[in-house]
This record gives sequence, C-alpha cells and structure tokens, in this order.
Amino acid sequence: MIRSVLTLRTTPENAERILELYRRESILQESLDLTRQISSDIAVAADGSGEVIVTAEWPDEAGYQEWLDHPRRGRTAPELESLLADAEIGVGRLYRIDHGVQRG
Repeated sequence: MIRSVLTLRTTPENAERILELYRRESILQESLDLTRQISSDIAVAADGSGEVIVTAEWPDEAGYQEWLDHPRRGRTAPELESLLADAEIGVGRLYRIDHGVQRG
C-alpha cells in the first residue's frame, strides 16, 4: 500500500477556507468514488499555524496516478488556487506503508 501526503502552509483563515472547500465540494469523497483509493483525510495543525495536510491510502502507485490523471480532479482548481496564492505548497510525496495497527 501507498500513502500520499500533501502539505499546504497558509494562513489560519485560508486553512479554514480550504477545509470548507473540501467539505462543500466533497473532494475527498469524490477521489474515493472515482479511483481505487482506500481512504483519505484532511487535517489542520492543532497549533493554529494554518498548516494543512491531505493524506490518502492507495493500493499502489498506479491507484494514486488514477486520481492525478482523472479529468474531474481539476474542477475545483480555480478556487483552490486562489486560496493558495500566497501559500507554501509542499511537494506531494508517496510513502510505502510497511505496517500499522488500529483499534476496533
């Protein structure tokens, strides 16, 4: 399995706007519905700094590539780009999941 991680460093106000965009447009659900994605989440730093991370689990790198290539992926790009105009956008990275545990 693969985990994708994208880090966005923006203002606290824009972080909240990004979260609202993801909620309103159901971006995480859409990526789940349109690809072989296993799970995803978006989170904001608890310290109020405005850092946002988007993570997802994929069966393999090809599964992640399905989302990158999907024509619906860019439908919210104009609004997201305006929210990220002054943000520091980290390099999206892929990690190979070795193992994990969970409760329940």
